[in-house]
Amino acid sequence: MTGATEAVVAASETFLGLLSDQQRQRAVYDRDDTDTLAGWTNLPVGREQDRNGVGLRDLNEEQRAAAMAVADAVLSDEGFEELRAVVAAGNVLNERGGGNTSFGSELFFFAFFGEPDLADRFTVQIGGHHLAVTTTYDGGRVMPTPQFTGVDPRAFEVSGGRVEPMRDEAEAVFDLLAALGERTRDGARIDGEFAEILVGPGEDGTFPEEQEGVRVSDLPAEQRQMVSEAVRAWVGDSDERVADALMAQYEAEFDRTYVGWAGSTDRDEPGSYVRIDGPRLWIEFSNQAQTGSGDELHYHSVYRDKQRDYGLVPRGEQR
Repeated sequence: MTGATEAVVAASETFLGLLSDQQRQRAVYDRDDTDTLAGWTNLPVGREQDRNGVGLRDLNEEQRAAAMAVADAVLSDEGFEELRAVVAAGNVLNERGGGNTSFGSELFFFAFFGEPDLADRFTVQIGGHHLAVTTTYDGGRVMPTPQFTGVDPRAFEVSGGRVEPMRDEAEAVFDLLAALGERTRDGARIDGEFAEILVGPGEDGTFPEEQEGVRVSDLPAEQRQMVSEAVRAWVGDSDERVADALMAQYEAEFDRTYVGWAGSTDRDEPGSYVRIDGPRLWIEFSNQAQTGSGDELHYHSVYRDKQRDYGLVPRGEQR
């Protein structure tokens, strides 16, 4: 995956080269500053800077274009379009809230942990309301987790066109649940209520000890394929070369991966919750009941790799 790293290094060097000394100091952190790296959140942005890095609001037009080129290099075409749509949703909230300064397309931030380099480890972090993209590069190794994606409102119009930033994710998980037979679906139910995702911001490493739900390898081929499609809805936001390699690894572990749900199997019901839990893979999707957009619900989700979040290498494995 050297090509993926090369593209991000080139775009990052261009962006950083356009910054003033003061802006660069805000954008670049020590690569081993793990506490700051882990300090991401999905909450609205405060009036004072409360995200890592330099914000779009502090950049001129040329610098903003270069920042978005970094995001484009980090993500797949689908992932980049989703990022742009989540950013656009912030503008909708801003308008509906009468100019609420916690929302808007200017309130997204770009941070680098370590200098972008083809050989040495560095991390690119992009954050704002309902968005936290953290991708670590270590030579040929690339790890795009943790990744938080949410959206409020779920759907809106821009220039006369309908935008649904997380339609693919929602359709993938709820179509999968609908395809399960009643007996299998009952067996996949997780006890309890989940008003929020479990392993979100500030919850690194707090995965449940016991896996719950139905084992993917016990499902018929068509339903296993639907699980793959659901997983790719998140993993596929990364550069295609990165996503393909990860999908192969996650699918190879479907005999130890479980799908579970709680609350409801209705995509329009507040409190509906879906989980995909493997030896490494962790995906959560939650319908949030509280919203500032006027809609009855909105989405939160997280994609993590239990062994490699932030690019960590499992003990005993050579770098």
